[in-house]
Amino acid sequence: MKPVVNAAIAEAIVITYRDVRNGLNVDNPIPHFPLPSQYASVVIVYGALAFFPERGDNLAALIGWGFVVATLLNVWTPGGKVKLASITAKSPTTATATS
Repeated sequence: MKPVVNAAIAEAIVITYRDVRNGLNVDNPIPHFPLPSQYASVVIVYGALAFFPERGDNLAALIGWGFVVATLLNVWTPGGKVKLASITAKSPTTATATS
């Protein structure tokens, strides 16, 4: 078993504990349970870390545990909303010639 799997399991436990404890998920139809998108983000992030070659297992585990610590400190929220930059553009206008 790759060392990053332990970090992924810890991340899922932290997400579950935090959401069950808080119960403040406004977007969640079932209060006190984590959204499935939070677990999906864990699978995607840690699945990508699992593709590190064997020589990079320690680095992948370090990055994975970094995400766990960031989640514990509320620096990173798995499955959170992404704020996109708003673009305000004006459509080009053509000058009309009056004669």
